Amino acid sequence: MGGGPAGSVLAARAAQLGYSVVLVERTVFPRAHLGESLSAGVMPMLDTIGARSAVEAAGFTRVRSVLTSWDHAATERVDEQESGLLVDRGRFDALLLARARALGVQVLQPAVIRATTIHADGWALQIESADSRTVSSTELRARFVVDATGRHGVLPARRRRTGPPTLALYGYWRGHTLPVRPRIEAGRDAWYWGVPLPDGSYNTLVFVDAVQVRAEKTVPIETQFRALLARSRLMEECRDAQLVGRVRAADATPYVDDASVSHTSIKVGDAALAIDPLSSSGVQKAIQTALAAAIVMNTLLRQPENAGAAMQFYREHLAHASDRHRGWAASHYATVAAREPDEFWQARAAGAAPSDASAEQAPPRMGAPNVPSQGVSQSVSQSVSPSASRIAARIASRDPVQLSPDVALVEIPRLGAEFVEVGTALRHPSLDAPVAYVGGCELAPLLRTMRPGMTPMQAVRAWAPTVPIATGISIAGWLFRHGVLVTTPSPQLATARHVDLVIRS
Repeated sequence: MGGGPAGSVLAARAAQLGYSVVLVERTVFPRAHLGESLSAGVMPMLDTIGARSAVEAAGFTRVRSVLTSWDHAATERVDEQESGLLVDRGRFDALLLARARALGVQVLQPAVIRATTIHADGWALQIESADSRTVSSTELRARFVVDATGRHGVLPARRRRTGPPTLALYGYWRGHTLPVRPRIEAGRDAWYWGVPLPDGSYNTLVFVDAVQVRAEKTVPIETQFRALLARSRLMEECRDAQLVGRVRAADATPYVDDASVSHTSIKVGDAALAIDPLSSSGVQKAIQTALAAAIVMNTLLRQPENAGAAMQFYREHLAHASDRHRGWAASHYATVAAREPDEFWQARAAGAAPSDASAEQAPPRMGAPNVPSQGVSQSVSQSVSPSASRIAARIASRDPVQLSPDVALVEIPRLGAEFVEVGTALRHPSLDAPVAYVGGCELAPLLRTMRPGMTPMQAVRAWAPTVPIATGISIAGWLFRHGVLVTTPSPQLATARHVDLVIRS
């Protein structure tokens, strides 16, 4: 149910796994849809269903730079790799739906589900579909139902709000001169986002407190929107700009649904999880939940003896993703809250660790992957650390290394190629969840090769040929950064240092 990115990707993946799949979508594509920024993590995930080449060939705009006015004066952040994309969501969504259809998915569009009934052997769905001349009603029998209908939702929900109520007021502009790069800005009691789109229009969004907007319900939305926008610099590059269509309001409140999976159903995308819009990775997270949900569904249907582990994994996957996004967003809100006493910023900064809100932390970037790309027990993104040179020196050192005494290898549910399986993961106080893979490589076998007296490079070479040397060095760096590997000075070096201290004293 639902043909957006999450629904189309899950349908395509389910077809690849050998299922007969029907996708029901209420609107005709292409359709206008908010959320035109794609973070860099989207494209590799599209490889899974074979849709990447079609999206790359569509000629969407690559993001090279973003003008940021967050916790200091306006600065330009440049991405030399141009890894983010600005897309026409109508075209993008249609490409994913076309890929699902090419893999054998039956698409009913436009169509709506009028009633759902669950039986001992599955679901009975009353579907009303239409073409240019007639409307017909049919009953569909299904073993399993996927809710990919976004915030609207079809299945009963138990949503837990994970951030303050937030509204996005937005409108599209056309004119002779419009900005050519995205910009993001923090205001007194709102934050702003400007997005130049592939069709030549300019989307401006104002993220505000939902309670405040509703309290001023006698003031038209467009009047509020224009007044807020006038307090920002989003339109300073515009000449003769005119609004196209009406100003709209969309709920942008983050939440997680604690009733996300059962033996016969699962929720994906915004039906399961809505993250703070500051991360600019909603589409990536929607596709990510779809790929994980396909494996969970496959386990529930074909390995029912592992149903408990599969459902546990999915719930933890969503909860972990929600916590990580919330913590990341709070840390960036905190940089503004440090100077703005307004309740808008203070509420959104709640829960940020003091170290997270340091002035050294980069402001948010649109179209960039701002959080690790995988959830509980999955692959962890390799980040660039300010201490990268120090880590490199430790890897090149001849000092022996050992595993931290705080390291534990634990058995947890995790994603396999087609099923959720119980496997070994690393637990350590520096990690907010057990981690099974780093850089696509399983950690436990690598950690078990560690022997007393090994230097870092000897450990890296011991991982070959299973792990290429360059990848092994990156993994060793990750292990050092998180305190999993610690240096043990050799006895000779320790003695020399001790003598040196005695002489100096």
